[in-house]
Amino acid sequence: MKLNSFQHYSHDLEAVVHDTWITGRVKSALALAEPSLAMQVHVKTHAGTVALSGRVITHKQCEQAVALARSVPGVVEIDARELLTHVFKPGSVPTAPNAEETTERRSPSSSRLDDK
Repeated sequence: MKLNSFQHYSHDLEAVVHDTWITGRVKSALALAEPSLAMQVHVKTHAGTVALSGRVITHKQCEQAVALARSVPGVVEIDARELLTHVFKPGSVPTAPNAEETTERRSPSSSRLDDK
């Protein structure tokens, strides 16, 4: 019984060490590519799935972070749902604000004196 328990424990420990190694390699790849990118992107790994989170400046930086993570050996899958570009999520298409829709309303009686 003890041998089976030890094997189970050593397998779990091996998986944790492997995930930690992958996380370190991804962070290193980000730092080597662009030092500010490594500071903005948080990396967590579980069972070979790398979760990227944080906030970057451009969509190009999002794509770069995903590509760098994907290039690390041992990475099974990339989860970048929590990697944001300002207020936009990767893969979403930002729409320009509609200038016609505004919350500012002028009353009909308010007009500039210069117009009269």
